[in-house]
Amino acid sequence: MIEASLGIIKQKNMTHKSIILIVSLIVSLHLSSQVTDTAKPKAITAADLDYRKDNGNYLLVLRRGQPVMASLVAFMAKEKLPGASISAIGAVENAEVAYYDVKAKHYKYTKFEPSMEVLSLNGNMGYFDNKPMVHAHISMADSNYTVHGGHLKEATVSLILEIFITPTTKPITREWNKDFPELRTMKTIKE
Repeated sequence: MIEASLGIIKQKNMTHKSIILIVSLIVSLHLSSQVTDTAKPKAITAADLDYRKDNGNYLLVLRRGQPVMASLVAFMAKEKLPGASISAIGAVENAEVAYYDVKAKHYKYTKFEPSMEVLSLNGNMGYFDNKPMVHAHISMADSNYTVHGGHLKEATVSLILEIFITPTTKPITREWNKDFPELRTMKTIKE
């Protein structure tokens, strides 16, 4: 294909701009023909998870390539706990974290692609609209020992992630916050 296009260019005595445009188009077409399947990854289920119950608590170990938040949601869907607190250490990559800008009333997202050490992942699990929901914050260190963190949207385990889960005895439920859009805050917890 490339050889045929170069032959046409020579025959037509084209300008440099025309040649650059044609070569750019050829390269783009060639690269786009090499794109592989971009289907979404398989949804994670509880069957994909490695965990055990330990005296009323749980230890969930995620391995390389597993999504953190989706795995926790799958765990909650399977175990149907009323709620839980979580604490974890390990390493993640492709971590998408957010900072809630109170003045602007919305999340600002950023993504950290390289593998980073998880210094602390803390949060809770409960329900929003009767579906499992995880609210987690993460602190991560890069290879220069610089710490980054925020509200965790999702991350992929790059090495291992060890998550300790402590169930609550009463439900944790969330609702939209009427004053701060995008926030799903705990419903009143008074008894």
